[in-house]
Amino acid sequence: MTTRPRVGITGFAHEVNALAAPITLGDGLQVAETPGGLAATWAAGPLLARLRALGDVEIVELPVWEFGASGPLDGAAFRTIVTQVTAALQAAGALDAVAVLGHGAGSSTDDRDTDGTFLRAIRDQVGHGVPIATVLDFHANLSAAMVDACDVIVGYRTNPHVDIHDRLVELADHLHHALAGRRTTIAWCSLPLLVPQIGQLTAPAEPFGRVVDHGQQLVAGPVRNVSVFGGFSLGDSEHCGTSVAVTVDSSHEATAVAVAHELAEHLWSLRGEYRIAATPLALAVDEAVRAARRERSPVILADVADNPGGGAPGNSTFVLRALLDAGVTDAVLGLQCDPAVVTAAFAAGVGTQIEIEFNRGSTHPLAQPLRCRAEVLALTTAALVPTRGVYAGSTRHPGPSCALGIEGVRVGVSSHKVQCADDDTLRFVGLEPELARVVVVKSRGHFRAGFDHLFADGQIIEVGAPGVATVALDTIDWQHLRRPIWPLDEIDEWQPLVRLSAEAM
Repeated sequence: MTTRPRVGITGFAHEVNALAAPITLGDGLQVAETPGGLAATWAAGPLLARLRALGDVEIVELPVWEFGASGPLDGAAFRTIVTQVTAALQAAGALDAVAVLGHGAGSSTDDRDTDGTFLRAIRDQVGHGVPIATVLDFHANLSAAMVDACDVIVGYRTNPHVDIHDRLVELADHLHHALAGRRTTIAWCSLPLLVPQIGQLTAPAEPFGRVVDHGQQLVAGPVRNVSVFGGFSLGDSEHCGTSVAVTVDSSHEATAVAVAHELAEHLWSLRGEYRIAATPLALAVDEAVRAARRERSPVILADVADNPGGGAPGNSTFVLRALLDAGVTDAVLGLQCDPAVVTAAFAAGVGTQIEIEFNRGSTHPLAQPLRCRAEVLALTTAALVPTRGVYAGSTRHPGPSCALGIEGVRVGVSSHKVQCADDDTLRFVGLEPELARVVVVKSRGHFRAGFDHLFADGQIIEVGAPGVATVALDTIDWQHLRRPIWPLDEIDEWQPLVRLSAEAM
């Protein structure tokens, strides 16, 4: 090791919904090139700050690509990223460790394990003596290639993901541990368990919450990290599903295997408790009608299948149409993504009445047109910086946006898709969710951390409307998913098969 350790920071974060339209390089963001570099970002800043606080290190900023949740990345574009990162590593010279800001559920049009390919390319470039530590989303789909390329895996412990800052700090601690010459090994197990995203909450009473807590009770002594992954069910790859990874100090592999085995058994034993179905649209609207009539408390309807955070385009009209047909009043909905409608609203101006058509010209069955008369309530080009929830402190990019009054429903419309994960996402277009009887959010689970001050669990309804981010897994025409897998298949007997990683520090 050099006198002053050199730590490279790179990354590739992509969560693929195989039902969504493919994307290109232009749909991503090279974070290291943004103003202020990695240190100025909420997704990397805590890692760099902690590394510097732990010792005198040289941070080598390498390309970090973020794509969020979307369809598969164009294969040529992904290969460009790998080539770019490899070249940057070559130009950087000798490194003493590498931190990888990942997600763990990526794929391209010709590679269903882009995370494994990306990590393996880093390993091939830096060699087997340089520790590689990665942070992954709770929805990561672990593969052998991913685990074999790493020395430490750190997964988010929460869903909604409110512990990202803490996990980045933890990643820095593991790198500091590695720079001191301490070697580690990973034991991992992948289960034939495909849980839709609505069943992956980690609150203490939820099944995943209990397993995550169980795992953290086992972090002691040689056990450096225990990460439980719900997986991203819509990825349609051989690697989709629930898994667990345990990082231990080398020579304690037996302990790692035992811990991974114990947690895998716990996850499997709870398969009858995972929530695998949403409330049918008609029943959800019935509750909205009751709330509007003050026959029950206000409700928040989560349009989970059109969640941009799960790769959906945020443009389905099923819930809005149902609310209008039912005559629901005192409701707000957001964010509907339709740049053409936003353009029309800006052209007309605040206070005008206009004829609009959501999804004009669309023939896609999940993006049905909806024509209606609307009043332009507000227009904005302001920045969106949420103050609470998963995205607190980050800058989001909905583009020019507006608020429209359509009969009894006030709708926030954006030019670019943005998950409505907090009340600020509604407020920035002038909507007031705290005054509404019915709030509809295009979000799957992150809204729980951004609306928790307004709605209790008993007021939340996950709506079973159609959409690209559907939770109805039995309706999908799977192409690559491994089978058998629960709950799509009956599995009478299953025993955990725990594997050890190829790399050790």
